[in-house]
Amino acid sequence: MMTRLTYLLISMPSRLRDDALSEVIGFILILALIAALASLYLTYVVPAQGREGEIKHMAGINDQFLGYKTAIDSLWINDQTNVPISRTFTLGTITGTTQGSFVIPIFQPYPSSGSMVVNGRGETITINADALVQGFPGSAMPDLDPVYYEPDHLYVQVMTTNTTKGGGLILKPTNGNWTIYLNVSSLLTPPISSQSSVGALPTFGGSGLNELISWINSDLQNWAKNVNSTMSTSSSSTPYLTISLNKNNLPVFTDLPVVKNVQNNAWYTLDILDLAYGLENQLNYPFSIFLNNSSANWIAYRYPVSVGYVPKQITQSHQMGSLEFLSNNKYWIQQNYYYQQGGVFLAQPNDGMVTKVLPLISITNQTGIPTVRIVDITVKGSGNIGGTSPVQVISRLDTVPQNIFNGYTLAKGIPNAKNVTVTLNLQDTATAQMWNQTFAGIKSTAGGQSWIINTQNGNLATLTIDPIPSSPDYDIILDYSQVNMSVELQPVAI
Repeated sequence: MMTRLTYLLISMPSRLRDDALSEVIGFILILALIAALASLYLTYVVPAQGREGEIKHMAGINDQFLGYKTAIDSLWINDQTNVPISRTFTLGTITGTTQGSFVIPIFQPYPSSGSMVVNGRGETITINADALVQGFPGSAMPDLDPVYYEPDHLYVQVMTTNTTKGGGLILKPTNGNWTIYLNVSSLLTPPISSQSSVGALPTFGGSGLNELISWINSDLQNWAKNVNSTMSTSSSSTPYLTISLNKNNLPVFTDLPVVKNVQNNAWYTLDILDLAYGLENQLNYPFSIFLNNSSANWIAYRYPVSVGYVPKQITQSHQMGSLEFLSNNKYWIQQNYYYQQGGVFLAQPNDGMVTKVLPLISITNQTGIPTVRIVDITVKGSGNIGGTSPVQVISRLDTVPQNIFNGYTLAKGIPNAKNVTVTLNLQDTATAQMWNQTFAGIKSTAGGQSWIINTQNGNLATLTIDPIPSSPDYDIILDYSQVNMSVELQPVAI
């Protein structure tokens, strides 16, 4: 049966039928074109915008980690403990690149997110050194030629075979204007009762000049003779070891007694850097000390001496800690940044790792002797905050002990190690390979010396510094600082 609509279409003139059909087809084509354009936009434009936003975000994270590293460096360089600093890290892509007014959300990139993690890696560092440490009575001979920077102590030993004769040593630096005299001297020691035996100083009771002259020639001279006679007969001569100091050709003090009742054939040890002498501000580095024995036969000396220093094989191991950003990108490759041992590192999962800033381990040889400087930064704390909002990282230095290595105080200003080995136990082989390349970079910066060896074995990366393996001498200056740092995370509402 024919419907009314069918009848109308059949009965409609052919021209009108063609126009109606054209309008329908045109409308369908417009919808198809819009759908095609929208599909192309969603397929190519939106991902490109998202990729651009995430690339900018990753560049911002890179800059934020570099700024964080600089801020932490300023704290330990200036020994600023218990001073909190705050840095803000943006976890997600910037709002302006993900949405806008009067824009359909589907036509904007989906915002990426991220996580900030404290101590999520669990990696350890072990430092081993055949070192020279401070300790008494001492058994190791330090190398003091020259002294490179201010030591804590500088010991000299003196002996006399005849206390009745004077004389001693003259010490002068090769770089500086000061002189120390160490002498064996006999000093008169009056008895306690000598003052009462000579009587009190006579008083002048006259008024005229003639009376004053008479008092001086009689009463005063008689009293002086009595004093001289009493001192000569009752005082004892005691041998002392004395020290005198001249700075800039001017006497600071003369014949300051430091050892009483000096005995023949006994060695006496003096620290010329004792704070009482005030010599530390007169030292210019590097310098050596020239000793001149003014008494050829009966005065002997030792410099340097096996006093105050002890050889020690030291091993220190602990978790390094880290501050890490983990990305959750939707359009760009994943990039994870982390701060560890004073360096900044970038890990791209399944795409390798790279060192952005070298850790605080350096090797120099400017003074003719290798200097190994290690700033061992330990990150303490825990926390994990994820999302798109900013997060505030609050850091403070707890302690910054200098040259304290596993409880031992390293010798300062002089060679204090025969060899140094740094071993890292890392979470995977890729990280170990990156650290091995980092150690290779440290070696290259030091001139590519053959006695600097970097190796990698599985998850272990090792850096060894051993200038002369067969030598029994201490031929490295190890400058070690341990920085203990606390880190906490706080979310920031926007």
